[in-house]
Amino acid sequence: MPETPYAKMQALVVDDFESFRITLTKMLQEFGIGAVDSVSSGNEALKYCNSKTYDIILCDQNLGKGKTGQQVLEVLRHKPNPSSDSLFLLVSAESNKSIIMAAYDYEPDAYLTKPITGQTLGQRLDRLFKQRITLAPIYKALKEKQLETVVELCEAELSSTRRYASACQKILGRVLLDLGEYEKAESVYRDILDVRQLDWAMLGMAQVKKMQGDSLSAQQWLEEIIQFNPLCLKAYDLLSDLLSERGDYQGQQKVLQQAVEVSPLSILRQQSLGDVGFKNNDLLVAANSYRKAVKLGENSIHDDIKFHESFAHTAIQLSKLDKNLAIPFLRDSLKVVAEIPLRFGKNNNSKIAASLLESQLYAATGEDKRAADCLLSAKKTMDAEETVELELRIELVRALRELGKTDEGEKIIADLLEEFADDEEQLQKIDCLLDEPCSAKNKAVVAQINKNGIAFYEAADFSRAVHCFASALQDFPQHIGLRLNLVQALMEQAKQEPDKEQLLINMQQTMDYIRKIIPDKHAQYRRFRQLNDALRGLVSTKCN
Repeated sequence: MPETPYAKMQALVVDDFESFRITLTKMLQEFGIGAVDSVSSGNEALKYCNSKTYDIILCDQNLGKGKTGQQVLEVLRHKPNPSSDSLFLLVSAESNKSIIMAAYDYEPDAYLTKPITGQTLGQRLDRLFKQRITLAPIYKALKEKQLETVVELCEAELSSTRRYASACQKILGRVLLDLGEYEKAESVYRDILDVRQLDWAMLGMAQVKKMQGDSLSAQQWLEEIIQFNPLCLKAYDLLSDLLSERGDYQGQQKVLQQAVEVSPLSILRQQSLGDVGFKNNDLLVAANSYRKAVKLGENSIHDDIKFHESFAHTAIQLSKLDKNLAIPFLRDSLKVVAEIPLRFGKNNNSKIAASLLESQLYAATGEDKRAADCLLSAKKTMDAEETVELELRIELVRALRELGKTDEGEKIIADLLEEFADDEEQLQKIDCLLDEPCSAKNKAVVAQINKNGIAFYEAADFSRAVHCFASALQDFPQHIGLRLNLVQALMEQAKQEPDKEQLLINMQQTMDYIRKIIPDKHAQYRRFRQLNDALRGLVSTKCN
């Protein structure tokens, strides 16, 4: 048998079923691949990929226990390894749209649905390899970050055969953006769009406009892409970033909610939706998204303790608004928190973090004894440590407050303020515990928030004023002035919308929270009493 152009290539087959591994291996050998390795799990695949360079990887999506095929691809694309730019074909018996969309986020070179025939595989591989071989100098320059060389090679290829014009144009536009050559990038994308409306070229135009500072035009391009192709997830991502930079968090939440409807198995979007939902004080959306992100995080490179903790904090906050609604989230949070040491290492820091969160969660469910036991366990471990991270000391204050041990919490805050008096960065972290920020940055942030909220209030745009103050309280939950401003804005909104009972509930809950934390000698205590009297009057009027 004559040697094929692929005889020196190496392939890796990943599937948990031995019979399918044997079948695929045979197909690849018949196609002419010189060397084929096969493994049964995602972790084995990554070990092989870290030890040698493969030209092609065929990986099943469902690999049983452990990493999925998508999660193998995540690691290969995000961590340095010899096979980071190998051709990656994701194989699956699934035709489920959610799984396919989640896989495409990481851009496999092809998605093959079982059953696979030798002819189908051979045709697909032939096309992929021919393009890879023809454009090899371009890919090599890309890998070596020789961007000017990439531009020259792409332009040369486009002026000759143009057989792989689309791939070259895609690379050229992206590299020109990276080089800051925005006008040239725009010219590339416009030439493509003059011939055919392609979502990736439209996305390129949006990126050009964003980089040029024309966010309105960028937004128009992105909205057009989503209308043209609702499955173009990168358009949602870029639009979300654009709205976040503009401070339009409500708009950002709406876009992310649309995106997770299209691709619900995307961990990064669920994490982002949790964050923006929490910022918008939409705790139900935040709790649901964080819960999904934690579940999707198992075996994922994107798993992060931050989102486990955020899920617990959101469930606790939700319990203060609606105990019944919060019950399933509190229950699930306790399970999630108990797994923190298993997922992130059985070290003292993870044990302390888990115990402090468990203490707060048990307090929220009314299980005071278990809450106290968890707090005691955390404190014993902390006392045995030479140094304790600031984040854990902040979490300890939160736990003490949940259990009504405010004096002990205030003592710790005083110690922190003295210890970090000259450390602006650490003071910014401590601000979340204070009724007034002490860091220069956050003082300016709160001043601007108040200015914006008061401007909305004076313009009788009470809904936006409420949103402004409520969003700020996610970062500065103890800020009494912001909470009083929120109550005042809610009162005026309630006058405009008298049928909205939830507004009255929000006011009562906010005032109850202030009552717990405001000292009698606080500068805003008199205003608190006045607003409390006004709220009683409003409640009395509604009852009558």
